[in-house]
Amino acid sequence: MFQFFAAVACVAALTACGGGSKTPTVEVKPQPAFQVTETLAGTGTQAAAGDLVVINFVGYLYDSSKPGSKGDKVESSVDTGKPATPFVVGVGTVITGWDQTIVGMKVGAKRTAILPANMAYGTVARSAPTTNPFGYKDIPANSALVYDIELVDVVKASVPPVSVPPPTTLQITDTVIGTGATVAAGQTITANYTLYLYDGTRADFRGTAVETTIGKTPLDFPLTNPGVILGWVQGIPGMKIGGKRSLIVPPDLGYKSTATASIPANSTLIFDIELVGIK
Repeated sequence: MFQFFAAVACVAALTACGGGSKTPTVEVKPQPAFQVTETLAGTGTQAAAGDLVVINFVGYLYDSSKPGSKGDKVESSVDTGKPATPFVVGVGTVITGWDQTIVGMKVGAKRTAILPANMAYGTVARSAPTTNPFGYKDIPANSALVYDIELVDVVKASVPPVSVPPPTTLQITDTVIGTGATVAAGQTITANYTLYLYDGTRADFRGTAVETTIGKTPLDFPLTNPGVILGWVQGIPGMKIGGKRSLIVPPDLGYKSTATASIPANSTLIFDIELVGIK
């Protein structure tokens, strides 16, 4: 009987003190939104899904406390003086964030992309190379990354264009950084915009143009829902007056299952927006 009580006490002690087997937990880090900023416009051939591309790149761990959110460097073709090995873009050859960033670039262009973990290496951790003269850091699992990408060359595909599936999260690309006041969440803005249906076979993903205010009087929009779609509520704060931004809006942040005469149900939408003023 003494042995029985001793065994029970042992089990109780393990339970109370956290002993025994536990399922390991994976750290879930706060993730930034996917965002692309074109820092230099290209003048050469435009990359489309299915094309063979050559790029230079520098990758950093995402760190919101650092300029440009660029933390420790994790990899670079610039350091080695050799561009990345050519690859087919837009078909899943590389990480999703690279596909989404490079398609639509022109040769000579430079873009900086902030990639949440699900558009980078996800739950896979990557160790720094054994031979590491440039001091690259490890990439922990679930890491957001920042990449500077330069498009060096494009070899056009000799097959019909590949259709790139629409993204499932809000995509934000600044094409012009404004110099005026910054819009905050919940404010009312004055803006011009053009709305397109998403078309994954096109280099810039812009299909049918549904509507535009270009050439007309800019309109006022409250950044609230109801008022405007959630894609605007989430995607416009942070813009500066005079800036231009493109939003790729998945259906759940757009008009969802509601169809109109010009917008089919469950459509992915692209908005090109110019911020004229803040009320």
